[in-house]
Amino acid sequence: MAAATNLSVRMALALWALLASTGATAGAMRSDVENSDAAAVQVIGRAERSTAEHNADAWRVTWPGVGWRTAFSGSGVGVTTQDTIGYAVTIDGVRMNPIPPSQDRQTTWYRGLATGHHIVEVVRMRATPRAPGLFFGFSKDADGHWLALPPKPSRQIEFIADSGSSGYGDLSATVDCTDEEVAARSDASQSYPIVAAHQLHADWQLNAMDGIGLVRNWHGIWKGTSYATYAALTLQSDSASLFRDPDWHPRVAVVRIGGNDFGSPIGADEPWTAAQLETQFTEAYRNLLTGLRARLGPNGLIIVIQPGPEDNPANQKVANIVDSLRSAGDQQLYEMQFPKLALTGCDYHPNLSDHRLMAAALVKFIEDHRGAKLH
Repeated sequence: MAAATNLSVRMALALWALLASTGATAGAMRSDVENSDAAAVQVIGRAERSTAEHNADAWRVTWPGVGWRTAFSGSGVGVTTQDTIGYAVTIDGVRMNPIPPSQDRQTTWYRGLATGHHIVEVVRMRATPRAPGLFFGFSKDADGHWLALPPKPSRQIEFIADSGSSGYGDLSATVDCTDEEVAARSDASQSYPIVAAHQLHADWQLNAMDGIGLVRNWHGIWKGTSYATYAALTLQSDSASLFRDPDWHPRVAVVRIGGNDFGSPIGADEPWTAAQLETQFTEAYRNLLTGLRARLGPNGLIIVIQPGPEDNPANQKVANIVDSLRSAGDQQLYEMQFPKLALTGCDYHPNLSDHRLMAAALVKFIEDHRGAKLH
């Protein structure tokens, strides 16, 4: 959803060549100490345990906004990663210095904490669709003890989206960014999906890809792929890694995708006319929403957010699809619009203030339509 015409080149390089903190809300701490030397860990989002001998017990991850939590007693905690993407860290809801990207295995320590019990949450700041990063877990300091975590939130929200929701360029003070600046200025942990999920005391899946479309990607890049190529995968880089989690039963799904399909002129080498693209887009969007309805059940809340800037043709097309499905009887399907945004992040994407504004609007919408019935 960018205005710059060179974004196709930038995204192709940044995602496929891979140039490669809202406070966490913690539940009440249980006081019992874990006897094991290993931390009890909760995973938020899609990640897969590695089977490679040299990376045993690490989590492999490609999606943005994937998180890990643990609880401990002591004055310090270490976090071990090996990833071209950085990680945002909060301890007891306080944002710490982020973990920097590193091609090599590294442990980042947070020391000098007040004596007592703590909850730490670590969130991956970007996606790497073609190469997984590794998250190895947590280490305790000499005076530390692992604690049993409180139960995971019973509320769960799934986000299906593109770069307008992934935190792309949200840290930037200018719309003009180099590839390296986009990488350094993007933080999914401060994107509106994760901000809203924290405010609702919910776990999340941020299944968002920069530049992706429901049928056609930005400027027609990555031919032969679309959101559907990756939607069912734990790792975008592994077509065999089908996502399965018997404990993932979201009652709310938020859809904000489609702006890239119509956000740039159709190239002469692309396999459709404008009419064909519209037909395929309508069919794909209807299938997406009806598939979500089947998965969430008749009472699940599906919120479709206007996918593009005001002049993007996708907005009216999506509104028409939602109206059609509501007229056919789906009364738990809604469309909402965000308030006017500044869009001063990289390549005219939402900045941090925009994300906070969007989060507040989404939280209010969910509370108005479902209240506490998100379980």
